[in-house]
Amino acid sequence: MTSTIITVWAAGWLAVTAAVALAARRIGTARAGAWLVVLGLALLTLEEPALTLWLAIAGSGGDRDAMAGLITPMARAHVLDAAVAGVATSVLLGWIAMAALRRGERWAHRVLLSGFAVVAAMEAATTVVVFSRGLPLPGPGGAAGSGGLGWQPVAVGLAAWGLGLWVARPAAVNAGQLNTGRPDASRPTAATPRSAPCP
Repeated sequence: MTSTIITVWAAGWLAVTAAVALAARRIGTARAGAWLVVLGLALLTLEEPALTLWLAIAGSGGDRDAMAGLITPMARAHVLDAAVAGVATSVLLGWIAMAALRRGERWAHRVLLSGFAVVAAMEAATTVVVFSRGLPLPGPGGAAGSGGLGWQPVAVGLAAWGLGLWVARPAAVNAGQLNTGRPDASRPTAATPRSAPCP
């Protein structure tokens, strides 16, 4: 996959991110925030643990960066385990976003914010120190990453996740309820009982 294709693909998802963020007042801040978090998680999962899983399974004939046959079986087992754990963690965080964050629950926002902080810090550290993902950075990461690619989906994924947390922050959800005089559109409401017909 060339850098141009990845850039166009990431730009398309950036447009989707912007559209969901702009529609937040109409569809509900908690709902929009949840979808943005899930979008960010999906992009980051494809670029990180899912790609790692592929590289651990594939041989050098399938991918120039493949690890099968180049690392010891013990190391490969750990890479496979870590990749599956990463995918599973992303699925769990996505479920928290679509269930609890979508209902405006504060604990979900804190958990997703903590996860975002850890992932963003790790992405920044590995980009600077290990592999720049195609960005022209000074230092060891830049030297190793010359001619590389991959920063685009990482950047859009982090942007979508962070924007989702900002849109669905508790203050914004509460303000949406106060401004409209009704609960946020993404929050369930109790059904109003129907009155019994007159005899």
